[in-house]
Amino acid sequence: MSTLSALSGIRIVDFSHVYQGPVGTQILADYGADVIKVERPDAGDWSRRWGPFVHDVSLPYAGLNRNKRAFAVNAKSAPGQQAIRALIATADVLVHNFRAGVMEKLNLGYDDLAAPFPRLIYASSGGWGDHGPSADRARGGHDLMARAEAGWFTQPDPAKPPFPAGISADYPAGLMLMQGILMALLARHRTGQGQRVTTDLLSVAFHAHSWEGPAAMNAARVTATSGVSANESIVDKSFATLDGYIEISPVFSDNSVRDISTAIELGDLSQEARFSTHALQKENGRALNALLAGRFRTKTTAQWLVELEPKGVFCAKINTIEEAAADAQLQANGMVIEMDHGAAGRLRLPGTPVRLHGTPPVPRQCAPALGEHTVEILRELGYDQAAIGLLRSAGAIP
Repeated sequence: MSTLSALSGIRIVDFSHVYQGPVGTQILADYGADVIKVERPDAGDWSRRWGPFVHDVSLPYAGLNRNKRAFAVNAKSAPGQQAIRALIATADVLVHNFRAGVMEKLNLGYDDLAAPFPRLIYASSGGWGDHGPSADRARGGHDLMARAEAGWFTQPDPAKPPFPAGISADYPAGLMLMQGILMALLARHRTGQGQRVTTDLLSVAFHAHSWEGPAAMNAARVTATSGVSANESIVDKSFATLDGYIEISPVFSDNSVRDISTAIELGDLSQEARFSTHALQKENGRALNALLAGRFRTKTTAQWLVELEPKGVFCAKINTIEEAAADAQLQANGMVIEMDHGAAGRLRLPGTPVRLHGTPPVPRQCAPALGEHTVEILRELGYDQAAIGLLRSAGAIP
């Protein structure tokens, strides 16, 4: 096993905030990249102010910013911009998730930096994309806006308004941005040149329809709707049990009604006239699922898991987040870690979902306090005590 982390020697100047950027840069930091989080001296990342809190430490912020160093600087001041440029000169990657035009106003846009720093990878993720109606007018973006326009709101009851489905688009957008950064680093290894990397909430949310999207986009040309996926749509995905809830996955079967009903000892319901075809099962779905629901309520979730798994029925206990954190498999996967925070004490946090077995991730330090490493980083850049004092007196650093 290597004593070096996978990304040792890679420096990332990270202007990203809240969720979309920090989730990706945290994984890069977990694998040894020197991620320097650039924040406003007065307030820092917006998520620092979003609770819940432990002794004034934002738990969302703590969950997204471990293993990073914090550099607080006023990017609107001339001395601050000089310090930022000195930092970028040492960097491999710059990351931000501001709306269009923000970095350009600070003279830190891609066109400002590409010539003086040709090896720099300039990565950004916004709300809408690089061009187009929303991007061109610098429209503000947000997770729910992207899910709404990408088709991720659902309306099971026509009498009620649609509501958002799926996870926050910020999470996969951050992971996509991270993948783009890694691909660009690999390309630079071959060519010696940096490049611009972009993604956005809307595109990522739409790409998440890759399974069902082609059917919707080609609906007028569909010649048959039967098959395994059609069978899966008949049976409800969750049922109440004696002590909680169970998830049922009616997958990999040409007759899921038969498989599930016989497994829970109701007999083969697909042999009943009203459930004998896919069309009839769909038409009488409410009655079918009522029969299944009544049976599932007779045993505990644990009893059903023991009974159904040997019969080939895919199923799972439906957990709360607290229950998931106690799950033996998630713990075995290293997905629950504990770290000591100077102000908040011992914190339990989500681990890293990607495992490199030769160069594993290392949780070195909790999320930093605002500006915690500013002086340390400036000294690395060659600033002496007098120069640091001048920056402070000019209001460029706290």
